[in-house]
Parts: sequence; structure tokens; C-alpha cells
Amino acid sequence: MRTRSKFAALALSVALALGVVAPAFAADAPIPTVSKTLQVNNGSSVTATFSYTATAKALTVGSTTETTYTDGPAVAIADIRLTATNAEATGTGAITFDGQADTSEFKHAGTYAWLIKETPNTYSGIGAMQYDPQVYTLIATVVNGTSGLEFSSFIIVKGEASSTTNDPDNKAGSLAFTNKYTETTSEQQTPTDLTITKAVTGAQADRTKEFEFTVTFDASALTVLPAGKTATQVLDDITVDATGGATNVVAAAASGNTRVITFKAADTKSIKFTKVLAGITYTIAETDVTGYTESYAAVANGMGSTSTSGLLIGENTNTGEMTNAYQDITPTGLILNNAPFILLGAVAVAGVVFYGAAKRKLVA
Repeated sequence: MRTRSKFAALALSVALALGVVAPAFAADAPIPTVSKTLQVNNGSSVTATFSYTATAKALTVGSTTETTYTDGPAVAIADIRLTATNAEATGTGAITFDGQADTSEFKHAGTYAWLIKETPNTYSGIGAMQYDPQVYTLIATVVNGTSGLEFSSFIIVKGEASSTTNDPDNKAGSLAFTNKYTETTSEQQTPTDLTITKAVTGAQADRTKEFEFTVTFDASALTVLPAGKTATQVLDDITVDATGGATNVVAAAASGNTRVITFKAADTKSIKFTKVLAGITYTIAETDVTGYTESYAAVANGMGSTSTSGLLIGENTNTGEMTNAYQDITPTGLILNNAPFILLGAVAVAGVVFYGAAKRKLVA
């Protein structure tokens, strides 16, 4: 049977081997928590619940044949539910031992270890969730204190440890997990793909005339990319739907963080860009045409804007309408449409002149 003095020597050797700064038998060491960071792009939002498992693990104690105890209480980690909108969200999950946040469920002093992992694939909603594959080994030392069993220390090892003697570089300050969420505009229950429409106004405007556009998509503001993809690949995933009447579409391949697409459109014609990753921005430009004044009205991720640059594409409505107003010109000189009225006026004037002449003749 293991003696208390033998255990104390082992516990001390564990603490020293792991480079514990605090005294080896500082009573009531605080229980660590699991921390979660959920990252999303601007223009995106998600609510998800994350779960974890903790499995008892027998580690060799230093260079001895001793191993950590595996008869400790079951370790549970509280689920972490987060809502992240436009930026990352953080939260924590408490660790309990058979439901207790103390040593009351431990049977005896000793060194205990658990392997802690995140449970993958628990999210089933819109978009894609990337889970953190990181594994931690949590080592707890329980000692006989003045008032009963106490936590002396907690050591967190990054990775799956096999011994309580570990390279100090493997030590971690916390049990931290990071998840990344991405979605495209086409993944929404109501797709929010970007649609751009042309409008031409003015009584004398040529509504059959096609105007030339350039749209530049920019991925430099993305904080999260889909698993295994680069920004260039994400931009090349954008597809063009010209069934709204746009013509002369040229979709160049992406270069770095940008991709340029050009097209032409006449009055009421449109173009749609699908599979755009939420968080991408775009800039639109139109070739100037003499006699027409252009103006742009956008809804960028549900927000109205009259800007033509840096427009955010997100999970809410994304539309744009480029209006060209023609400056109507009124021709100078006679207007033939008024000829009947001019003729009637001339007849009236002639009648007055004739009456005056006849009256002078009678007087004479």
C-alpha cells in the first residue's frame, strides 16, 4: 500500500518536474475552466453549443513505476453556448467532479489526470463550423490538508501526455479551444446573393443602351476562411448568373485578395453573384457616358448605402441599383406640335387687321 510520505514525495517531484511556480502544497488551488472562442466574419452570425469530454488517463509519475490514479470522480465540463455576430464571441465552461466544484467526491489524496477534448460535429445549422482538434491533459494533485482533502495544483499539458514529467514547452496556461464559422450568401434559407440592377431615367433617355460595369470583390477583410481554402480560392468560388439580362460578362480569375468581373447592362437588366462568402466586400464602377448622370443605391448586408466602395456582403439582403439619369434637352425654335395654335392666333390677328381697315374705309 502506498504511504502518505511516499505520495507526498511523488507529488512534490511532479510539481517540480512540471515547473510549477506556486508552492507545491498551496491549498485550494483554483479549478481551471474550459474557454471557448467562436470566430465569424463581419456580415455573419451563428448560435452554437459546444461540448467536451474528459477521460481519466493513467500517466507514469516521473521516472518511477507509479501511475496517476484513475479511480477519481467523473469529470464533467459544462456546455458552452455562444452567439457570435460580426465578430468573435467568448465563453467558459466550468469543470466539476461528480457534480462538485471541490474535492468532496475524491476518495483519497493522489495525482489524477484526464484527457480533455472537444466533441466535434455537434452543429447542424446553416454554414460550416470548424472544430478545434486540440487535446489537453489536465493533471490535478490532491493532498491531505488541515481540513480534509484539498487541490494542491492543476497542471495543463498541451497534447496527450504519457508522463507527469513533460517538456515545459508543452505546458499551457488554459484549456482554450477556438472554433471558426463561415457561410456563403447561397447557404441561407432565403438566399442573400448579390443582385445588381440597371435603371435608366429621362424622357429622352435611350433605354436600350448598355452601360459598362466593373465589380471588384475583395477578401482582405475576412478573419475566417473555410477549412482548407485560401482567399483566392474563396473569390474564385463566386459564380455569375446573367439570366437577368446582363451581357459581355468577363469573370477574371482572382489575384490575391481581389477578383474583377466586368459586364454590360441596359435598363431593367440585372446580374447576380452567388456563393459569395459573407464578409467579402465589393466596389462597383461604371464607365461614364456623356449626357447621363449616375447614382448608386445599395443594400449591403441589410443596410442602405449610396457608396460605391467597400460594400459588405453578408447574410442579410445584398442588392444594388445603378441609375443613369438622362439630361433632357429642349430644342430651340418653333415646336411643330404647337402649329395649330399658332395658326389660330394668326387668323385672329388677321381678322382684327381686316376689321380695322374696313372701318377706316367706311369713315372715309
